[in-house]
Amino acid sequence: MNKSVTLQHETIVSVSDLLNESRLTIPEYQRPYKWTQRNIASLFNDIKTQSDKPAYRLGTIVLHQSKDNAGNDVLNIVDGQQRTLTLILTVMAIIKKYINSPKDKSDVSKILGELVHSVPALAQKQAFASDISIYNLHTNFQEIQRIVNRGELSVHHIDFLMHKCEVVIFILEDESEAFQFFDSQNSRGKALYPHDLLKAFHLREFSAYDERLNPNIKAQTVAHWESLADSDLHRLFGQHLFRIKRWIDHKPARSFSSRHVDIFKGVSLHKQNLPHYAKSMLVLHHFIDDYNGNMHRHIDAQAMSYPFQLDQQLINGRRFFEMIEHYDTLITHNRTIDADRTSDNKNDLLLTTIAEQHLDERASKIIHLLTTYNGRERQGDKYARNLFDNALIYYIDKFGMQDLSQVIETVFIWAYKIRLERYAVKLATMDNRAVNGMLFKRIKEATLPKQVWLAGVSPLKASDIQASNKTPDNAIYKMFNDLNYLADK
Repeated sequence: MNKSVTLQHETIVSVSDLLNESRLTIPEYQRPYKWTQRNIASLFNDIKTQSDKPAYRLGTIVLHQSKDNAGNDVLNIVDGQQRTLTLILTVMAIIKKYINSPKDKSDVSKILGELVHSVPALAQKQAFASDISIYNLHTNFQEIQRIVNRGELSVHHIDFLMHKCEVVIFILEDESEAFQFFDSQNSRGKALYPHDLLKAFHLREFSAYDERLNPNIKAQTVAHWESLADSDLHRLFGQHLFRIKRWIDHKPARSFSSRHVDIFKGVSLHKQNLPHYAKSMLVLHHFIDDYNGNMHRHIDAQAMSYPFQLDQQLINGRRFFEMIEHYDTLITHNRTIDADRTSDNKNDLLLTTIAEQHLDERASKIIHLLTTYNGRERQGDKYARNLFDNALIYYIDKFGMQDLSQVIETVFIWAYKIRLERYAVKLATMDNRAVNGMLFKRIKEATLPKQVWLAGVSPLKASDIQASNKTPDNAIYKMFNDLNYLADK
């Protein structure tokens, strides 16, 4: 491969040339290998349907030229890991089928050439810390073997794949440049999640100081992120973190897209000429590292986490991934609900705990209702629940579990008013309530927990409730009545 490739000069190589490159490496910070059998089927279908063409372009591979821990030159795959690994699996399956069998051996051996030796060596040197990657690699290799063994990939198809299928290679010597190029490529039409772009941005914001703390710090810091499915990350950002951060500032937050990723970019503490406001963040950042690295931690086994807050300025790089782990854990933890009655009689007192925090009777009834009532899976009810969850997350983020029962009651009435006021609750309904309502502003401005709940929420007037919602079997209406939040009936 041409080492002098720049953003202005592309190198187009065959699959055979790509896989003969011994320096190819899957870096430790790469996302797990997640191609499914559907992706495999699509790739092989393309090969077969395009095999009458003089050439076929498979896509782009972005590489970062670097050195490994031993000082050897490597080409880290920044973008194109999924496709490259699948091509390696394909050659491995072809070798197993044809090279170890007399049938068509000479023809296939001639097609593969040095790949017979270089691809197994290339595969052998890759390391995968993710169980997801290991499982998917094994599963997909079995599927590719079945395709090859059934004869669906003929000698002609193999020759076409190796020598007529091409990839566009970009080799960049600067890691930051490689990720910037990855960002630009993927913001021009590829169906990437916004969090993929954030991952690329914050990976390149790891500093030399981070590497001195721990040579494996990238892999360890990103491990929790990698353990989450794309759908989970999309939900965490789109339904919770994005909306809370926007609603805190009275801004609409209906849909999280690549246009909004700057919300999750902050200050880079390793850069010179830090703004004055960031100096306190720098002090805290280094104090926590110093505390955790102190020899006394080997004795007392204590550890200090960075005290993240949803309305604070973000720190780029390592702290961003720690923040995501923190809020994913916080949200998951606060969905841990246990409910027990004081006896077997269903009419007796129901006692509920959230994340091991005991709630009073009124809050217990609310939480039990939200997890059991029949209409909770309707889209409008999900919007109301998202309002409830995000306001509660913001409160807990700021004040912890103090006065939680009173806050749950306040948040429930505020969020679920829209369920009774409207015949249909839409995305805009939820968003407008958050932007124009008082609760996020009240939490933001509060310095004490009681300032959030003491003023309460005004009851609903009968004239404000949709007639179709005033029914005895409407669980939300009944709860408003039981808690005395209906002004007149």
